[in-house]
Amino acid sequence: MSAEPNGESPPVIPPDFSRIFAEVGGPPIIWNNGFLSFAHTVDGGQHMGVPATPAGTPARSDTVERREGDIAAEQTLAAMSGFAEPHWFAEALTKLSGRVVFLAGARGSGRRTAALNLLRRKTDSFALRAVDSDVELATWTVGSTGARGYLIDGLLETRTLALGSIALEGLRGQLDRAEAFLVVVIEPTPEAVAHLRDALHIEPVRAEPPSPSAVLDAKLKTLFPDEGRRRSALAALPAGFLDQTLQRRPGPSQVVEIASEIVRVANGEAPAEDIGRHLSLYATERAPQLLHSVRDNPDDLALLLATCVFEHFDHTVVEDEARRLQEIAAGRLDAARPRETETDTAAENPGFVFLRSRKERLDAIEAYRGRPEVHTTSAHSYFTEPVAFTRHLQGRAVLDLVWREHRDAGELLVEWLRQTPAAHQSRADRAGFILGQLVQWSSGRRALDPIEQLAHSDRAPDWRMAARAFGAASTDPVVATAVKNRLRGWSRAASESLRCTAALTCATEFGLARPEAALNLLHTIMTTRDDDSATVEAAVRRALLSLFAEPAIRPRMAGALVHWSRSSGAVGRTACTAVAQLLKTAGTAREPGEWWTGHLLSGDQPPGAELIRSALMEPTSYEAARDALLEWQRRAATDPRRAHAVEQLTGMLARHLRGGVFRLFTDLERAMPAPGAQRAAQALAQWRHGTLEKGHA
Repeated sequence: MSAEPNGESPPVIPPDFSRIFAEVGGPPIIWNNGFLSFAHTVDGGQHMGVPATPAGTPARSDTVERREGDIAAEQTLAAMSGFAEPHWFAEALTKLSGRVVFLAGARGSGRRTAALNLLRRKTDSFALRAVDSDVELATWTVGSTGARGYLIDGLLETRTLALGSIALEGLRGQLDRAEAFLVVVIEPTPEAVAHLRDALHIEPVRAEPPSPSAVLDAKLKTLFPDEGRRRSALAALPAGFLDQTLQRRPGPSQVVEIASEIVRVANGEAPAEDIGRHLSLYATERAPQLLHSVRDNPDDLALLLATCVFEHFDHTVVEDEARRLQEIAAGRLDAARPRETETDTAAENPGFVFLRSRKERLDAIEAYRGRPEVHTTSAHSYFTEPVAFTRHLQGRAVLDLVWREHRDAGELLVEWLRQTPAAHQSRADRAGFILGQLVQWSSGRRALDPIEQLAHSDRAPDWRMAARAFGAASTDPVVATAVKNRLRGWSRAASESLRCTAALTCATEFGLARPEAALNLLHTIMTTRDDDSATVEAAVRRALLSLFAEPAIRPRMAGALVHWSRSSGAVGRTACTAVAQLLKTAGTAREPGEWWTGHLLSGDQPPGAELIRSALMEPTSYEAARDALLEWQRRAATDPRRAHAVEQLTGMLARHLRGGVFRLFTDLERAMPAPGAQRAAQALAQWRHGTLEKGHA
């Protein structure tokens, strides 16, 4: 029996779809943190992470680049750390005095990192906002966001060509009144650049990447502040290694990877002579050779493709998936057909139990088993031995080659990925992520077809896989427009499967990068059809929980949930049940608990207090909300700050002593002398004597 790398036991999937989505606890639906570094490195930049974390580990939402709304200060600080200022930076900073500057740079040039540094340097503020790449600048308004800087990362060419000089002047006027600045990043296509020059009389700044040596120097100064340590780290490298490597003009993200490898060598984690073997700089040119080397061996070919998809999973998982691929292929991975007649020549017995060792098979595809890692579930701990390629991003390079150059093999990949067993949730999540990557490498108007077919399925696990694929695909600005278009239509569809897929997609990178768009979609899903679908409600609730898990957008989420909770029917019910789950999580998890504590202590009537009251008054969420708040009270006995928050909350709820709040207070009172118990007892006594000051409903 193979061990899943994230420690999840295969769930029992009941036939009732609403029950599948009813379990809304746990991490947000960003399931494939093991490959998020792959996705980011494709985009490039000076701050793209290279080492992958174990598959199945919940992705931190701050790894998702914000495409809409407030940009977290942590993301700006990360862009500032070890930033190598390109030669054009001063010119762009000067042009930004005119309120708007256009940067024309290719993906992977570090253009987003530079743009964030431009805005930070010009505004001396972290009040920065992202605007999505499909915005119509002719009609966009700055509004009253309070932001000092705005970033449009990858404005679509059609939107650039639609911008006129009058609209541009109006935009500058808005920015001037708001004392704000706008950086627009575009692809350096001849048409877009010509339009800026000829129609708008703007000379865009050519955002070329800084020299590799400048990026490396800046990064090493951050990693090794001590100059002596830095010198010794460089001296430990093989002679000529840096000169030969930097002569290949690696991109900023590849230089960061080189710096990371230098750190590993300096820390004794890797031998210096092997440093070049791991660099993704050589992955693309090595991919055809690697694929050709195993072309005539179906076992090795299947193992290669399985490792490309399930890299960083336990070796047993990779081997299981390789066998499953061969079964689905049914001979399509065999370069030669078996002979029709027997000969006297002895043939290899495929059933022989000592054919080749695992090491020999992994060596054939230039991969290895990593050190054993301990994983822990709620019931037990276990070991995994993750499989990885020797070279970073080798799996991406091979998949890219297979998808672009071998159509039949690409169709086999899609067939195999879509049939990933739902019982192995982490594998299905990874399969969905890879499907999204394949969409990014596709062309034509039907690029989304493989995902759409999953969304039209009557199986809930297929909807989840489709959502995961849409989330991964949406990190490309062009593909994101197609994803948005589908989701807008599906949010109003009669089909439960399409509405659930749209809701679950809002819980992926798509929603975390575009929280306002996600909230609008979720609200449409809940209000367009009056069918009270428990399945749809559960999917929307899961998306709300995932979005709330991002600290930077919690204030906005709290406001949205308050608005929802004031509605009747499914909208209010969904908001209240989501709040009850959030309260449960805050009772046992440190970070959410600290946030709620700080939030409740932040003023006389913070939005969270109304949310808690609504959850208590809603019959479907009362019990879960009450149990969560009693757990808060129990834990507050040993936490003075939380005790203060519980006392504050009790005081705010006391003015609404009826229904679920009244029932909660009777339970709080019985916990004397725990925090909140005395205040609850006083409120109940005042209610009995008719002297309680009442609040508004």
